Amino acid sequence: MKYLNKTVFSLVVAGMSMLSGNLNAQFLGGHRLKSDEDGPKGQFMVYGSLDYSKLTTPSSSSSTVSSSPLGVGYFINNNDLIGVNYAYSQNTVDHNVVYKQNEAGIWYSPSLMLGKYFVLIGQVDAHYVWGQQLSTAADAMQNFNGFRLRAYPLIGILLGGGWALKFKFAELSMLQTKTKEEGWTKNYVAGISGSTFGVGISKNLDFRKKSKNDN
Repeated sequence: MKYLNKTVFSLVVAGMSMLSGNLNAQFLGGHRLKSDEDGPKGQFMVYGSLDYSKLTTPSSSSSTVSSSPLGVGYFINNNDLIGVNYAYSQNTVDHNVVYKQNEAGIWYSPSLMLGKYFVLIGQVDAHYVWGQQLSTAADAMQNFNGFRLRAYPLIGILLGGGWALKFKFAELSMLQTKTKEEGWTKNYVAGISGSTFGVGISKNLDFRKKSKNDN
């Protein structure tokens, strides 16, 4: 029950944060597209990014491969999307994998236009998490699973042709995982830092049949 209470509390906080962002955007002149305006309603969107980093010292080397969620969403109206996504990360030390994590789940994303080429976006993710990590006690890989709840804002730059750059600049998240040997491990992130900043790209896809009047 205590995990359920924390989950509900985190979702409430995430929702309040996104509402605050929407209000601030309206003060900046942001607006939501009306249902009768030309917009992406009925289109699909694919998005994501891949990252790789490596650190080499005279005595060892380590590397990280990760995908900031790769996802697909559907515009239920001109301003809101729902979809599914997947993320993967892997850490290697001296050519040996010490940690790998998968996560998959659903997401919701509202947006506000800031002029013609910029858009303020909020996103909430609810993910199931699973993977393996190196156990220092047993000197072997052990399985873990859990869940992640995350909310974050983005600034989008519309490039034309359905393409957009997305800049994430803050995050509020909760990650809880457990193993048979060690029980629950909890990790919380809140605020703005280098670890919460990210850049991705998205593409809108329109599979709707166009009438002759659209030509």
